[in-house]
Amino acid sequence: MKRLGILSLCHPHSTGNHIPALKYMKDRFPVAAICHGDREEARPWLEQFGAVYYADRDAFLADPDIDAVLITSTNDRHAEDCMAAAKAGKAVFCDKPIAVSVEDGVRIAEAVEKYKVPFLTTFPVRFSDAVRRTKALIDAGRLGKIQAVCATNHGCMYEPGAPDWVLDPLKNGGGCIIDHTVHVADIIRWFTGEEFDTVSTYAKHALHDRIQAEDIAVMQGTMTGGAIFQIDASWSRRPEDPMWGDVTIRVAGEKGAAYLDLYNNQRMEVYTNGDLRMQYPNLVAREHGDIFDDYLRHAEQGTPLVGAGVLDGLRTIELAYAAYDALREGHTVRVKRHLEEQNAG
Repeated sequence: MKRLGILSLCHPHSTGNHIPALKYMKDRFPVAAICHGDREEARPWLEQFGAVYYADRDAFLADPDIDAVLITSTNDRHAEDCMAAAKAGKAVFCDKPIAVSVEDGVRIAEAVEKYKVPFLTTFPVRFSDAVRRTKALIDAGRLGKIQAVCATNHGCMYEPGAPDWVLDPLKNGGGCIIDHTVHVADIIRWFTGEEFDTVSTYAKHALHDRIQAEDIAVMQGTMTGGAIFQIDASWSRRPEDPMWGDVTIRVAGEKGAAYLDLYNNQRMEVYTNGDLRMQYPNLVAREHGDIFDDYLRHAEQGTPLVGAGVLDGLRTIELAYAAYDALREGHTVRVKRHLEEQNAG
């Protein structure tokens, strides 16, 4: 049986998303150890899983009972933690963004290739039933060649009680652009089968006093195969709003179109051949648990991974940091891609 270790509880996704999924997977993917700087803070989860506590990362990674590591440290720690875990021979799950610079993302990808370890960027949106059904329709040619994708990913900046490091653009990697571009950027690549080519950016700081970074942002540009895209990645939700965030995706193809509203009861609308079909594929989100189940099926049965790999994670931060370049320079820029030959392999 594969066993998981959790490296840091600093990211809100750790206790807010991953652990709630993992508690239902004790019989399939038990949490064997937790490494965190504050034992008292980790105590509820240590007791819940019966896990071993570590304060030291190297001792944690040397534990032979750990097969895989979930990295939910502060964003600026991801690169060093991922590379150390890869060197230790552990399968790696890394929360988004995988790094706070493209250069660090490349270093992670090179370490994963060097040490030949599985790497999963924890993008749960790929496991939405609506997203997977839409992907199947696209792959079957039902929508024709995809011409445009428009997506939103709005959030409330982890309020109330956002950790101090999230408010620091150096530790977080930026503002809402790096925080909320990457999920939908991954789906845009997945749906179109194309890479990001150009991007222009419009952004401002207007909503949140606690962080001196952009909290409203819209990016638009082109894909390498001719599709166009737009992403609204704003921190425009408030803690008192009925839902803390959203993910919506509009896909326009030559033969049909689809609209997905993933947090509104997983609603999915498909328009094709003059027909409108509305579906509610899944009323209970299980995407975070599916990330881990996907890995287990791959490790134990050899099935292809559905989840995003290290290069998928890299491609999303390449777009995000190109968007920052476009914002700073005031014009459209090219999105530079790295490790193309590794991606081909």
